[in-house]
Amino acid sequence: MTEDDGTRDGPSMNIVLADDNDDHALLIQMALENAAPGPLTIRRAHDGDEAIELVEQEPPDLLLLDLNMPGRHGHEVLERLKGDDRLRRVPVAVLTSSDRDEDMAQSYGLGGNHFITKPADPAELEARLESLLNNLRDLQVVTRGKGSMRAGGLSAVDPDSVAIRRNLPWFAFGMAVVIIVVFGRCAGVL
Repeated sequence: MTEDDGTRDGPSMNIVLADDNDDHALLIQMALENAAPGPLTIRRAHDGDEAIELVEQEPPDLLLLDLNMPGRHGHEVLERLKGDDRLRRVPVAVLTSSDRDEDMAQSYGLGGNHFITKPADPAELEARLESLLNNLRDLQVVTRGKGSMRAGGLSAVDPDSVAIRRNLPWFAFGMAVVIIVVFGRCAGVL
């Protein structure tokens, strides 16, 4: 566990870093410390089960989750956390060396909030994490799903117009086929 010296102006953040690779974890931790807009507490998990345990003990402001870990795979961790009413609101950023579309789709499908492929360049990793942390900081003022909050706005988009726009190309294609067939019959070609 590491803690920032507290000399930054932004709000403090509690982060769980789940990565079994010590070298990757050290690089990520250094990038986080450089990128954080405020004081930072980082708790490290070396496998999926430990990640779940740390999140259950004290839900963090962010879970950085590697996919390929011993014990529970990152997707299993994500599924377990997002299936728990108390923990589903914990933002999860999958931070992995995988760039497979299937991994990204499954991560988002299981409720992951972000998917970041670990870049080879530490400066790029720091920039990506800085963007992520700034977004999280901006969202800390928004409380979702607590108390008696209700939706306060109405959509300006009519659902019927969306359906029409979605189906219009198919309708136009069908009409073109009908016109071609009718013209072909009239001309004696068909």
